[in-house]
Amino acid sequence: MYVRAAKSGKSSRIAGMATALGVTAVLGYVVAVSVDTFIPPEDVRTELALITPPPPPPIEIPEPPKVEVVEEIEAPPAPPELVAPDIEVLPELPTIVAAVAEPNPIPEPIPVAPSPAAVTQTRSAPRLIAGDKPDYPSAARRAGEQGTTELRVCVSSAGRVTSVAVARSSGSSKLDDAAAKWIRGEKFQPAKINGVASEVCGHNVAYEWSLRDA
Repeated sequence: MYVRAAKSGKSSRIAGMATALGVTAVLGYVVAVSVDTFIPPEDVRTELALITPPPPPPIEIPEPPKVEVVEEIEAPPAPPELVAPDIEVLPELPTIVAAVAEPNPIPEPIPVAPSPAAVTQTRSAPRLIAGDKPDYPSAARRAGEQGTTELRVCVSSAGRVTSVAVARSSGSSKLDDAAAKWIRGEKFQPAKINGVASEVCGHNVAYEWSLRDA
């Protein structure tokens, strides 16, 4: 049995060596064939073409949202807090009743003498006593002059004219002078105050000159 085992191990070593030699030979062949059949790659040129891209679409800018401005209204200030004042309660005072004095007797009114009655004066203006008319001046008649002469006279208590003045002219000095001369020679019923004849100044006398009476 020992001899068979030794033979068997020797055969295994020989078989392994033979296998290794075979593998080595195959690898060498493959390398040789690969070296003979290698073909270098061709020179490949790559042409780059610039492709212009299309223009980008317009960008739409959205409108900004409308901002509503809200006005801030300041709230009115709060009213000040009312503080009730401290009320001091005073003690009730006793009621004082004052003595009422009796009124003095009212004296009797003293009789007053009646005032004298007001004196009423009666006055009457002087009045011209009808007499002759003045002569129409011939020069004024020839010139066709006419009009009204108003005289202001003073009349004495005897009814005589003491002064004469022309208050309003007739427009003709000839007629005015003739009227003044005429009134000086006339007589008046004197003015009376309370029935007594008195002198009066400022009495007006008017005389109308008319060519119909010339």
